[in-house]
Amino acid sequence: MAIGPWPRLSFHGVMAIRTLYKIGQRGFLKALHNLNDHFGNMYLNVGEPLSAREFYKQNSNVLNSSETSKPMDLQAVTPEQFKQVQSLADYVITLQQKNTVATISNLVALVLMQSLMKNEPLKLDEVYTEVEWMIQELRILGAKVFENDVKGSVDRILVVHQKMMKLDHEGRLKLIYANPTELSDEVKKKMKGHILHPETMATAVSVIQLQLYVNPVLHYLVPPALVYLTVQRDPITTIGLKEQFRHLRKMLSHEFFYIESEEPQIFKAAIDYCVYNGVCEYDSETDVLSLGKNSKRQFLLTWTIWPFLATLYAAIEIMRQQRGPILQADAVKLIQCKVEDWQGHPYSLSLEAARGCLRGLADTEILIKHRWDDLHMNRLRSCLVDEHGPYFHGAKGQHSAG
Repeated sequence: MAIGPWPRLSFHGVMAIRTLYKIGQRGFLKALHNLNDHFGNMYLNVGEPLSAREFYKQNSNVLNSSETSKPMDLQAVTPEQFKQVQSLADYVITLQQKNTVATISNLVALVLMQSLMKNEPLKLDEVYTEVEWMIQELRILGAKVFENDVKGSVDRILVVHQKMMKLDHEGRLKLIYANPTELSDEVKKKMKGHILHPETMATAVSVIQLQLYVNPVLHYLVPPALVYLTVQRDPITTIGLKEQFRHLRKMLSHEFFYIESEEPQIFKAAIDYCVYNGVCEYDSETDVLSLGKNSKRQFLLTWTIWPFLATLYAAIEIMRQQRGPILQADAVKLIQCKVEDWQGHPYSLSLEAARGCLRGLADTEILIKHRWDDLHMNRLRSCLVDEHGPYFHGAKGQHSAG
């Protein structure tokens, strides 16, 4: 059974704060207890039953071990069986992703985030139109979308999310930003990350809360986004693209689920989407992909991947500047500081995003990780990641509300 994303405004509000600053368990539970929001609907998508016995039927060492002759309560997991647990867990996650239900909360979040990136607030009729377009794109990418009354659902979700988004006096959909609050010295001492400016913190909490509704469908958008942004740099053969795609996917593997055996299929689907939908053009004679002409889809792919590539780029820049090993905790603070200076996407300020990028760089041996959590730069291939992306206008731009 797969449970699709559902409006969890209270939970996401607290998680947005935890993403930036790790707070104690007592504070976390207190914040949860104090929140009392109007919840929306829950959507359940029940997938096909999964049998571990069927999954392992091709592996006789798993099903027919020396332990199987013993009574059930005396059987122990053999080393070979233990090794295979990961493969089953990976398979379960792929099934969960395939059965994820994109709901109206995800769709409106995508539309609102895109309008933030463009700094072009949308009127309600435009929101309806853009939600319809997002449904079309996600279905092309293979997503399951539960929606049969866009207008009614959008109107309902604006009530559910009234503390996160609202229509302004001109009828345009806006994200609601919190008021900047100066943290006390006592609270600052407990923070594990870089101490953000109050204005940055207010913007970041609101945007990260919105991003948490975008994230559940990003596994459909990220592969074609990586294809497009690689081709955007220079026309490239499919062989060269495959290598760069694989490298980027591994660097981002702590943000987006990655299994080596699934990558050929994911890569092919990403290229097919880009070529058949005007994102890229393919010359079969030279086996070269170049830029297509569908700018709307190109922008969608750009902004959806941008926060993660920006964090990766910040991590690389920070590690390049180090003259020796640096503790991961210190590197994370420097990454947060650099992102704040850049006025980058607030999700790039996340502690977990920074840590995930450092782990991804270590997985690809760009960084070397030492015993005591020290990191140092090892090598860097031709730069696959740069700082370019949509400028984030934030609460000071035309898009602010509240």
